[in-house]
Amino acid sequence: MMNGKMKALSIFLIILLVTLSACTGSNDTSTKPKDNEGNSSTETGNTIVVGISNAVGSINPINTRDMAANTIASILLDPFFEADDTMEYLPKLADSMETTDNQTFTVKLNAKAKWTDGTPVTTEDVKFTFDIITNPTAQTVGTNLNYIEGLDENGRLPIGESTVKGIEIVDAQTFVIHTKKPVDPNYLKGHLANIRTLPSHILTDKDPATLHQDPFMLKPNVTNGAYTLKDFKPESIIELNANPDYYRGAPKTEKVFFKVVPSANLTAQLQTGEIHMNYPIAGPIAVQDFEKVKNMANVRTINGLPFDYASLFFNMKTISDPKVRQAIAHAINRPQIVKQLFKDQAEIVDGPYTSPHPYLDKDIPLYDYDPEKAKELLSQSGWDKNKKLRMIIPIGNQIREQASVIIVENLRAAGINVEIQKFDFPTLMQKGAAKDFDLMVFGMVYQIDPDVSHFFQTNKPLNFAGYSNTKMDELFQQGKDEADAEKRKVIYNEVQEILNKDLPMISIYSDIKLGVVSKKVKVGEPKQFGMFYNVHEWVIEK
Repeated sequence: MMNGKMKALSIFLIILLVTLSACTGSNDTSTKPKDNEGNSSTETGNTIVVGISNAVGSINPINTRDMAANTIASILLDPFFEADDTMEYLPKLADSMETTDNQTFTVKLNAKAKWTDGTPVTTEDVKFTFDIITNPTAQTVGTNLNYIEGLDENGRLPIGESTVKGIEIVDAQTFVIHTKKPVDPNYLKGHLANIRTLPSHILTDKDPATLHQDPFMLKPNVTNGAYTLKDFKPESIIELNANPDYYRGAPKTEKVFFKVVPSANLTAQLQTGEIHMNYPIAGPIAVQDFEKVKNMANVRTINGLPFDYASLFFNMKTISDPKVRQAIAHAINRPQIVKQLFKDQAEIVDGPYTSPHPYLDKDIPLYDYDPEKAKELLSQSGWDKNKKLRMIIPIGNQIREQASVIIVENLRAAGINVEIQKFDFPTLMQKGAAKDFDLMVFGMVYQIDPDVSHFFQTNKPLNFAGYSNTKMDELFQQGKDEADAEKRKVIYNEVQEILNKDLPMISIYSDIKLGVVSKKVKVGEPKQFGMFYNVHEWVIEK
């Protein structure tokens, strides 16, 4: 069962992936959100305000690129399944999924589901959605369905095809997924958890190639989730209104706000009650505020684990010599970052897996802080000390920005001239995709499945480093195809060994997230996974 969960959650990171939402930032907004009458909605007793520390990217339901946007999109448009905090996949838009051979999967939709315009949600919408997200001209991210019949190795329709052969419609509430070979049911659920069904009756005549520009994709106004989109100001506040006809039950709280404030301001606004809870993945509490928050009388706290991590990607074209990349790794004083900035509430890791990860190979030694070794490696490489490197970082996370300053100081001391350039998250993503950087600080979201091919396989869209290694490509494919957990571990141990040697990326730190929630909130709390699964049941005292 554990292996099934691991495979299932590979998709969970792929989109998020693209972003630890805490990577990004915004301007402060200390003004309380307003209700329809212009009164402070935080005083009505029927509003919950969630604090996040990054500007929200596009909430295009098939092309979200940061965790906050992905979360909001999944509140507006229910996925088929959703993971809870125990890593189990629970039914949402899908009522059930059954199989007898792990190759033919019968999925039944919740018969009560309907769009906010009153139209029932049917398998016609499902078929339309699969055809759109696999269309080679459509702009989508994060769902590789290449194991479904009729799709190519990239999970796309072949040229000339317009419909997915492996999606069979049985009736208005039942469809069948046919895979090319047996797959773990939980692996399939993991992918279905990242698919939000589109209303075919609204979008049926749209061109897939330009659908991303359609007003609906920018601000969905016909949805099927617990809340509807009232207002979208990505750098300050997102207002959601309850959907009274939600098929899983009318929400018990009238409004939910996502309020964007710098991470340094989260604590203050939790104390004043302007924010009722943080979203740990997208709204981390600054570590220097941990004790203060834990002593605040109006909130309760929930300790997290070091799941997510900050990473440093190398541009393999501009920093092509592995000795230089290794020198940079040895030059960074990560123990200082953990002790000084995190008060030891973080850990040091090198590769793509943190200590809670069952696939972490603990036998691979870390790159220790050794400035003399760094200088030696640079000398061996013939490094030009006059060369200037650009390190791009996301704004909004104060500690990450401070860590970046320490990194620059460390590298300059070793003889590497580095300058910092700060960008909002969407711009950072654009520069990462264009390889317009030398060093790139990027937040990574924990995934249980060990498949990290989307970051390191040749020509993958999230391969920021531009890394290409034929042996690694083969190992990633073997890892995807292998169902036995022990055999997979052997494969991914080798993956970690090669990554440790080639070093397209090094992790900087993995910090512990703290969840904080007002005592006024009687149902609902911060979680790193599954926080919004039952958002329609959230209750705040009036």
